[in-house]
Amino acid sequence: MIAGFRMFFREWLYLLKRPRSLVLMVLVPIFVTLLCGTSYEKGYFSDLKMGVVDYSYSAQTREVVEAFQQSPYFEIVGYYENEELLETAMKNGEIVGCLIFPTDFTKNLQQGRQAEVLLGSNAVNMSYGSTINVKGSEVLGTVSTQMAVKSLVAKGSTVDDALAKMNPVGFYTRQWYNPTNNFSYFLSFGFIIATVQQVLIYFAAISLIREKESGKLGELKGVHPIFQVVIKCLVYFIIAMATWMACCWIMVNKFGIPMKGSPDVWLAYSSLFILSIVTLGQLFSSILPNPVFATSFSLVFTSPSLVLSGYTWPTMALTGFYQKLAQVFPLTHFALGYRNVALMGCGFEAIHQQMVSLACISGGCFVLSCIIWTVRLKSIEKKEQKLQMPVVDEGAEAMAQ
Repeated sequence: MIAGFRMFFREWLYLLKRPRSLVLMVLVPIFVTLLCGTSYEKGYFSDLKMGVVDYSYSAQTREVVEAFQQSPYFEIVGYYENEELLETAMKNGEIVGCLIFPTDFTKNLQQGRQAEVLLGSNAVNMSYGSTINVKGSEVLGTVSTQMAVKSLVAKGSTVDDALAKMNPVGFYTRQWYNPTNNFSYFLSFGFIIATVQQVLIYFAAISLIREKESGKLGELKGVHPIFQVVIKCLVYFIIAMATWMACCWIMVNKFGIPMKGSPDVWLAYSSLFILSIVTLGQLFSSILPNPVFATSFSLVFTSPSLVLSGYTWPTMALTGFYQKLAQVFPLTHFALGYRNVALMGCGFEAIHQQMVSLACISGGCFVLSCIIWTVRLKSIEKKEQKLQMPVVDEGAEAMAQ
């Protein structure tokens, strides 16, 4: 027991003597938290620069352009003579979207026919394209209804009758849990926890193997191999949980990211995720031959996790093979549960499957780490014993006989 406490404080002393390690483990996630909070503070795209090509310049086309200008999502930067100049402006980054009015736009309106306008977007950035299509369609729909109502009122209809004729089926929309489509609600925590995962698994992956590389395994002989793994896990779990809770506090209290779930559910869920990362790192450390290899492998393992976990692209949209592969990464099980708890306010009943998966990953990695590290230490001891055996000089022994 005393040897175990000595090893526990020894690990803390090792980290304190290397402040760079603690900076990476604590300050880097907090820095990313502040970066995400300030960068995504608006939470939606606004002032998307739009160009206009108007082959039917009239009061009606100017009304449409003015409606876009009044929208917080768009900014009309200018008119272009033709589509070639407009496309050049798009390539040069002057605009990300456009409105093109054909020559018969006004004529069709005056004759009671449907007039079409082209709503274009630079879909190289899919986020721009989707925002322009959705919000632009809303603006055009509103303007179209207003024009039609004005025309009917001018012919003698009442406003109510005109609205009823133009919109025989009324509807309204409601979005639960993220009504403003604020992308910071789901992106911020994803990038932050991915950063915590990256630095944590890096240090956990070298924590055991560095003892062998530094030649200091002898200092741990009083501690059973299983307790060595437990103590290493405990130290990095404490650091990671403290860092993660600080990041959560900053995001919720300083940047207004929702946390509708109860604190005990969030704490338990976060603890399981952090534990799964720590034990996974210990498994790497027990298997891999040296710290350099462990570091490289941890990077290879964690790099695809953000892609496959469902944060940047829904897991359900992946192919069957990648959906199964995604289950290997703890971040996959955290992504879904985070949204259920933080944004929807769900309890344990909604995330029990994810918690079971994280618990299985933690338990499996811990057991394997203990077994492999125990076997490895015994192998190292046998090699040391062979090296310490006295070498017998056969010639001297024969002369003595």
